[in-house]
This record gives sequence, structure tokens and C-alpha cells, in this order.
Amino acid sequence: MAGNGQPGRVAGAPERFHEFAVLLMLASAWSALAGSGAFSHGAADLIALAAAGAALLARTLGAAGVASFRLPASWVTAATAAYLLFYPADYLWLSRDFLRATLHLVFFVFIAKILTASTPRDFLVLKVIAFLAMLAASIVSASLTFLLFLCLFLAASMAALASEEILRAARGRRLVAGAGGRLPARLARLTALSTAAVLLMTAGLFFFLPRTARAAFEHLLKPSQRSSGFAPEVLLGQVGEIRRQSTAVFHARFLDRRLPALKWRATALSEFDGWRWYSTRAREGRTLRPADGLVKLLDDEQLRLPGRRFTYEVFLNNTSSDWLFIAGTPEYLRVSTPLVLESAATGYRAPLASPEGFRYVVHATLAAPQSGTLPPDERNFYLRLPVVDPRVIELARRITSGARSDVERARRIEAYLLGNYQYSLRALDREVDDPLAWFLFEGRKGHCEYFASAMAVLLRAVWVPSRIAVGYREGSYNSLTGWHVVRASDAHSWVEAWIDGRGWVEFDPTPPDPEQRPAGLLDRLSFWSDALSIFWQEWVLGYDLDRQLSLAMQVEQSRRRLGWSQWSAFWRRLRGTAGGQPPEPLAWAAAALLALACLAAWWRRQSLQRWWRMVAGCRKLRQGAATPHDAALVYERMLARLRALGFEKTPWMTPAEFAACLPEGEPGESVRGFTACYHQLRYGAKPGAAVELARWMDRIESLARRRP
Repeated sequence: MAGNGQPGRVAGAPERFHEFAVLLMLASAWSALAGSGAFSHGAADLIALAAAGAALLARTLGAAGVASFRLPASWVTAATAAYLLFYPADYLWLSRDFLRATLHLVFFVFIAKILTASTPRDFLVLKVIAFLAMLAASIVSASLTFLLFLCLFLAASMAALASEEILRAARGRRLVAGAGGRLPARLARLTALSTAAVLLMTAGLFFFLPRTARAAFEHLLKPSQRSSGFAPEVLLGQVGEIRRQSTAVFHARFLDRRLPALKWRATALSEFDGWRWYSTRAREGRTLRPADGLVKLLDDEQLRLPGRRFTYEVFLNNTSSDWLFIAGTPEYLRVSTPLVLESAATGYRAPLASPEGFRYVVHATLAAPQSGTLPPDERNFYLRLPVVDPRVIELARRITSGARSDVERARRIEAYLLGNYQYSLRALDREVDDPLAWFLFEGRKGHCEYFASAMAVLLRAVWVPSRIAVGYREGSYNSLTGWHVVRASDAHSWVEAWIDGRGWVEFDPTPPDPEQRPAGLLDRLSFWSDALSIFWQEWVLGYDLDRQLSLAMQVEQSRRRLGWSQWSAFWRRLRGTAGGQPPEPLAWAAAALLALACLAAWWRRQSLQRWWRMVAGCRKLRQGAATPHDAALVYERMLARLRALGFEKTPWMTPAEFAACLPEGEPGESVRGFTACYHQLRYGAKPGAAVELARWMDRIESLARRRP
């Protein structure tokens, strides 16, 4: 018989548990940094993230026993010495920024400690590094994914603290039985301290850091690394490159049919000093007070004008700006604030709106308000120019030579800028005396602010009143939610010129970005992440009585559409149990036909699925939300229509060859136009081609059937 002794345990189990807990802390912090998108703009940032991820994976495989490695200490010493020599080069030539070069140094320490940690002190340093990385992620991240990684980080931190306490007790000299009386008190103190630490850290991350540290982080960035986004003024002549920022600024949802290619306008800037567009009268205008949450923006005469009307809802995310972004000409505005300010440039602000998120509804029209002529003082105000380069005046006169109207002058200047200049986010590599003249005559490339400024100045040089409008492009349509997501990278500037009889007319002289890539896997994944964020905002943070009543009404409408009571009555009649009457033959015949229809549908399910995909592709095409895959389905439907007209495409012919061999006339012209737009959408991924492709498809479907 074996004697009583100490209970045994698996050797090294607490050590492995502690190591995996620390690795999970590091993995959640690394994922939060990578998911924020703030450190993935340059090649050096991507290399640092990838190297840290590879080191984390290698250490995890080693801890799991899948692969073993041992990094010699001499290698680590040599790498550290080499990186200390590389750090000044990174700061001076590669990153050109102290903050980013320091982050690369932190990533290097991250990698070195992961690969060499073995002592309790090393693991303590890893915990500190994980906490600092999560702290940095809380500054630069504003998405729902950060909350998921934070929960994972907190769970891993609790596991690491508990396992560290067990290891510390196991390394002591006392027996376990001797410390048994003190174990409940120690666990109680550990629980209390851990809970207090978690609460304090959560309060700091969610109620302090996202409001102040983000602004401090942006101020630490050099002007050479400015971020894209909306600003109530335009400043030219800044040296360096603009970083594309993928942070969602607001979401918009059209309550009826979605309208394509609408810009979200905030305000207009009318004063220019040679370097900066601004508006001292932007804060002037009417003070509007909602009546039961509704603000009337136009008078009755303007409201009676004909035009296409539509309604949309906008949800502003966390933003430091109080401007409202409007598409079309607003007629009514539904807000939950007691005050709305209207600027002289027909922009709207909600100064008392919550900075954590603000929702408003706009009833708008595509028809611009009727306007006569500008008063003389207003016209002179929108014609004012500082001292500009004489070549600018000469260029404006040369472009508009022979033009007979202001609208023709504006069209000529817009076409000249679109055809002779290139879009680039990196405008200046050195300081210049006159940024506008440098853009027009030397650099000949720049971003939207340069194009809009150039057109506005050229218009004023030929006595056409003009101003710059600022806001955002249409954004990306998320078919998962039905919302447009407008990001900071969609910030845009364009021109408004006064045309007598028509008012302020919009012109956009900025050419498309040649580096714009088609949507890929990461973009589709971002749509899923955005859908989760919308769900979080609508049904968790914003779930109130209105949402509850709306959900109840939707459930009731769905129940009525299903009509369960009618189906139960039909089943009783079929069985002959309704009022003791015998079964009706018509009911049995209907049931038999229904069964045959279900059997035929199952037999032809592949053809029906293909037909449904073609119909869905055409519907998305008309809504302006088609993808390159939908373009292929629409092309198949076009071929089916042509077969009904008597034209058959052979399998070995390309779409261009098939369109070229069709005879002249209505079918051939329609198919050739359809094929050109199909190529732009399918292989060029141009969203604007979807609307034109839908028009050609409607034209082909309206063709009369040819007689045999």
C-alpha cells in the first residue's frame, strides 16, 4: 500500500499556463494595433507589424511544443547594436518622424523580448510592453474590434496575474500546508486589486483616452504626415504627403431609392489670401429652433418647385466638428437638438449635439432653388482676389477666350484642369512662395484642394463669382447594412460658381486618383466590420424606446404578411374539419399543384438559382451598388435577351469581338455601348459605370422582338 504523501502535479504546467497567458496578452495588443490601421500606411510600418507577428507566432509554436528554437544571446546583442545604429537612419531618412521611428524601436524591443524571454523579469517586461501596445491602440482605434481585443486582453491579464501568483508561491520556501490558512485572504486581496485595476483601466481607455489622447497624437504628427479628413478651411503650400485615413466619419442611409454620385456638403469658403481659403462669415446666418424636432429650411415658394425628392438618415460618429453634412438641397431637417445654426454659405451646424454620436434626418430635393442675380456687393465679395501671379490671369483669359457665357467659361476651365493635370496626395517637396502658381505652371499635380483653388481663382480672374465647397464624396455602399460609410479618406473639395438664373452651380475639376485600387478582400472584410459596428450603434448603444417600438412594428408587419391564420384555415378546409364539411376538391387540386411546383423547382433548382442571381445583379446594377461579379451576371442576361432577338454569341468570341460583329443600327449600337461600360465595371472597377450600364441594359430590354 502506498503511503500518504504530497499530491503530485504535472511538471511545468503553471509555467506553460503563465507563458500562454502572457502571449495572449501580446497577441491581443498586437491585433488591436494592426486592426486600427494607423500603423499600416508605410512600408516600414508594415514590416514592423509583420515581424512582430512572426515573432509572436514562433514563440507560440515553441511554447506549444510544435517547433523548438533557441536564439543565442550573441545574436540578440549583435541585433540590438545594429538597430541602435539603424535608429538615427530611420528617423532621418526612412520614417522622417521621431514618433514613428520610436514606435519602430518599440516593435524591435517587442520582438527581441518575445524571442528571448525566460526569467520572471523578462515576462514582467513583456506584460508592460503589452499594456503599452494596448494603450497605443486605444489612442488610434475607434472601431468595435478594439472592444473585442480589449476583452481578450483583460481576460489574458487576469490569467497572467493569477498564474504569476501561483508561481511566486511555488517558488517560496514554505510548504503548501503551512500557507493554507492565509490562502483565502491572499485570494481576496488579489481579486479586489484585480477588479479595481480592471475598472480603472477600462474607465481610462473608454472615457479619457479617446477624447484627449487622439488629439494629442495628431498634434505630434509632422505636417509631412497629415491625415485626410474634413476641415472648415483649406490651406495650400504644406510640404509632404497626406495619409489616407480609413476611419469612418459618418454613416448615411437613404430611406427610398438610393441616389448615386451625391456629395456630402458641409459649407463653402469664399475668402482667399493666396495661401488659405476661409470664411469669416461662416458663423453668421439664421438661428433655427426646431418645432417638435423639425426645422423648415426653405420658404413655401421654393417648396412648391418641381423636382425629385428623397429622404436620408445620417449618423455622425465621434467627431470634433459640429457641421452637418448635407446631400442635395435640404428642405426639412429633423434633429434632436434645441438649436441649429445656418451659415451665410448655406451650411448647417448643431453646436449642442453630442460629440459621441449624433443622428439627423434630411428631406431634400435634387432641384436647386430658383435664383435671379447676385446683388452688386455680394458679386464683388465673391470676385475678390489677392495679388496673384500675372500668368494665372493670362491663363484664365486664354482658356475662356471666345466663351459667350459664364457657364461656358466654367466648363472650359473645368475641362482644362481635368485634362492637363494629375491627382496626387504628395503635392510639395519644398516650400514655395506661391503654391497656386507652382501647381499650375511647375508641379502640375496635387490633391483636390489645389484643383478647387485653381478653378475658383481662374473663374474670378474672368469675372465669374466662385467659392470652394468642402465636405465628402459619396462614400462606399455596404450592401450588408444598406448604409453608406463615409471615411476620412473621402474628404473632398470642389467649386461652386454663380450662374445668373441658376444660382450656385457645382463643378468638380479634380481628376480621378490613378492609384485607386479596386475593392479587394480587405475591403469586403471591412464591410463586415462596419456592419458589426452599425449593429452595435443601433441595437446596443442606441437602443431606446423608439427602436423598441420600431422593432415591434416590424415583427407585427412580418406576422401579417405571413398570414398564419389564413394558412391554418386553409389546412382545416383541406382536411375537411372546418364546420364538419367534407374536403373540397379545389383545395386538394391546389395542394397537388403546389407539390408539383415545389418538385419542379427542386428539379430545376440550378437554373432558378442562376436566374435569381441574374435578377439580383440587375437590381443591384440599377441601385448603383453592383460589383464586378454582378457585371458578369448582367452580361449573361444581356446575351439571353439577344438570343431572343436572333443574335447568338459563339463561345470563342470575346465580348468586344461579339459587339464589333453586330450590324449597324439600334441593337449593334446598344450592345457596343453596353460592352464598353461592362469592361469599365468588370475590369476597371469603376462604380460610376454601373448606372450607365443599367441604362444600356434597359435600352436592350426595350428592343422589339425580331420576327423570324
